[in-house]
Amino acid sequence: MEFTDLNNKNIDQNLTMSEKKFLNKQEHAKHLEKYNIQPNRAMLTIILSILVDVFGYSMVLPLLPSIVKDFGASDFFVGILISSNAFTAMIFGPIWGKLSDKYGRKRILVISQAGTGLSFLILATSNSVYIIMFSRILDGVFGGQIPVIRAYISDITTPTTRSAEMSKIMVGHVVGMIIGPIIGGFLGSVNWRYPAILASFLSIIAIILTLKVLIESMPKERIADIKLRLTTNENTPDNNKSIWNKEVNIRLAQIFLLFMITVMVNSSFPLFLDNRYGAGPMIIGSVMSVAGIVVMFYAGVLMKPMLRKFGEKRVLIFGFILIIVTFLFFPYLTELWMVYVFVIPFAFCMSIIPPLIQSNLTKAVDQDKQGEASGWTTNFQSISQIIAPLVSTGFLEIGGLVVFSVFFFNSYQLIGFTAVLLGIALLIVGIIDLKSHPYLYAHDEPKNKEIVKEDQIKFPSET
Repeated sequence: MEFTDLNNKNIDQNLTMSEKKFLNKQEHAKHLEKYNIQPNRAMLTIILSILVDVFGYSMVLPLLPSIVKDFGASDFFVGILISSNAFTAMIFGPIWGKLSDKYGRKRILVISQAGTGLSFLILATSNSVYIIMFSRILDGVFGGQIPVIRAYISDITTPTTRSAEMSKIMVGHVVGMIIGPIIGGFLGSVNWRYPAILASFLSIIAIILTLKVLIESMPKERIADIKLRLTTNENTPDNNKSIWNKEVNIRLAQIFLLFMITVMVNSSFPLFLDNRYGAGPMIIGSVMSVAGIVVMFYAGVLMKPMLRKFGEKRVLIFGFILIIVTFLFFPYLTELWMVYVFVIPFAFCMSIIPPLIQSNLTKAVDQDKQGEASGWTTNFQSISQIIAPLVSTGFLEIGGLVVFSVFFFNSYQLIGFTAVLLGIALLIVGIIDLKSHPYLYAHDEPKNKEIVKEDQIKFPSET
């Protein structure tokens, strides 16, 4: 691995994963200039691309029940549609990520956007439930946008800025999830095909933005330089032939545990509000809007200054603890107003924890494997999207459970306490990760101990 040292040119090139440090902001900017990459311009396009992608998805997804009922299908078929999409995304996410490592982010992103647009167009022209299922499967097959975008962000950021930039994905995602259902509901009330047509049109806009505005973060020259570096350092410990190592495994485990909690709650939330409080669509929509606004505020406004003040390590540990405490109260939300209070800390956790874990994952693999690692992130999220809804809706279905013939837990306690157990497991795994890999937050140390200028620290030229 090639290293830059402002004070000494002779640096040991055989750093282990636990010892390695990273480029500072100035060095990384010079590195990107070499390939004509402009990070600020790129981030705007990335956020718009995510917004368009989620916008189309969120317009169509709420209409699936009424769509399949028009064709005489059962409610269970809606679950099959959602699971089939997640299942195919699980398979193809790592493939698209790996292809983006080899051929560049931009062209793979365009292919994914085109496939998504085509899937919406097929949905809009469907004349049977089997064509509808094919459209959802096709959407999952081409669901490579998020892993490629995560890899793109890792390409243009440093470890000190990556978590805050990763959180911006949440802004585009949440805006799309808030506005999408409103427009989808309005158009869907006229004809359920109209939102799918609009989603297909929005995909065309995303493709144009990507082609005309987005600058490739992995141009041929950069890919060639990375390959040359890896060939030169063929026998060094950092030249891993595969992304799989203990660091990657432990961070993917964190992602799985976190999204098990998130998806378990999100997938059952409308049913939970309906069953416990008799809440109608307007109330359910208002709760989800509050959650979305809170996520937007945390991710878009609060994240960066909070990380600057407290450091990533402290914020991450606080998030792990907060999610446990929050779900201890979940079974006891006896009044509807309590739900509005509950979503504030829950949204906070969902805003700060995912980008921090994802940022740590990018530090565990080299630049030529960022897309593949991001693809596996999507894979583990998809696994949770398959399992978690079955767990939470299963608890609601059975109504309660007797344990050891003595203790009775109602469905709300089962959901809340299961989330608590998953949160405890997440905290334990997270602490093990932090203690085993102290290099992760070496850039936090100057803030916590003594002020050290960034340009006085030694960094490698590539992570």
